[in-house]
Amino acid sequence: MKRIIFTLVLVASPPTWAEDLSQYGTTNPEELTLNRTVEKALNGDVDMMVCASGYLMTKSGRHDKARAVFEACANAGWTGTMNWMSYLDDNGYGGDDDPDASTEWDRMSTELGMSSANSTMDWI
Repeated sequence: MKRIIFTLVLVASPPTWAEDLSQYGTTNPEELTLNRTVEKALNGDVDMMVCASGYLMTKSGRHDKARAVFEACANAGWTGTMNWMSYLDDNGYGGDDDPDASTEWDRMSTELGMSSANSTMDWI
């Protein structure tokens, strides 16, 4: 019985010898997650993989996250994401439907050489 009580006390009490890891910053940060991808996009760290992840986000119904990624990528000049922004604005996904903004995204994409007649799938 004493052994059981000792074990329960040992397991239930926090270790007093544990090292304070806060001095090392974030230990075990998110890496290959959608949240990390959105964070990278919001910080302006966009590349093809970040921009393409917006497709997964919007197809899985996470339109607000897709909008954040696609807008950051579009503002960085990724023309395929401009077409996706047009799609989101035209259908009101992740925000209000805005036909004027949709048209503007198509115009910018076309001026940069991507036909708005192209499917939004063509760039992936």
